[in-house]
Amino acid sequence: MNYRDLFSGIAFLIIGASTVWMGKDFFADAAYVPIGAGALMGAFSLPLIWRGVRSVSTGAHRTQAHRTQAHSVPALVDHPARFATTLGCCLVYYAALPIVGFYTTSALFISLLAVLLGERRPAVVAGITLGFITLLYALFAVVLKRPLPVEFFFAT
Repeated sequence: MNYRDLFSGIAFLIIGASTVWMGKDFFADAAYVPIGAGALMGAFSLPLIWRGVRSVSTGAHRTQAHRTQAHSVPALVDHPARFATTLGCCLVYYAALPIVGFYTTSALFISLLAVLLGERRPAVVAGITLGFITLLYALFAVVLKRPLPVEFFFAT
C-alpha cells in the first residue's frame, strides 16, 4: 500500500487551511492572494486525498498472493540534483530579498535558476525573466498596491 497520496493530500489541506486562516487578518485588498492560494491548495488536495483513500482501501482487500509480489513505488523526487538546486536558489532568494530588493533579486533568481536547470538560450531566459518581473509588478504594484522591498541602489 502507498500512503504517500493520502499523507500529501492531508498536508496540503492543512497548509491551505492555515494560509486561508492567516490571510483573513490581512487588509481586504491584500487578503485576496493568501485566501485564494490557500483555498485553491485546499481544493486541489481533495482529489489527492480521495485517490490516497481509494489506494489504501483497495490495497487492504488484496489477497496474500498479491502482497508477496514486488511492486515499484515511484520516487518522491525524480531529479534530486535539480530539486536541491531549486531549493538552494529559493533559500538564497529569501535571504537576499530584503537586502538587495524585490525586482533585482527576482530577476537574478529567475535567470540563475533557468540557467542552472539547463536552459541555455539567452533569449528564452531573458523573455521568461522579463515576463515574470512584469507579471509581479502588475500584481503587487498595480493591482494590490503593495510596497515591495526597495532596491539597494535606491536606498539611502
